[in-house]
Amino acid sequence: MAPQSLTTIEEAIEFASEAISRGEIQVGKEALSWVLQQSPSHPTAWMWMACCVTDESQKQDCYRRIPS
Repeated sequence: MAPQSLTTIEEAIEFASEAISRGEIQVGKEALSWVLQQSPSHPTAWMWMACCVTDESQKQDCYRRIPS
């Protein structure tokens, strides 16, 4: 399933998490980017996005964006 065919945020999160778990980081990152365009404060999307970046400062930035 391509990220463009996802119709809900929940579907996109599920798609992204499955892709990331399979090692398809870029695919997951693209789906998460779509989610974050739709819902910039989505905590689950930011948690998974932190898994997609390798730079520690980028990871910390993702974690800081999670609403408390």
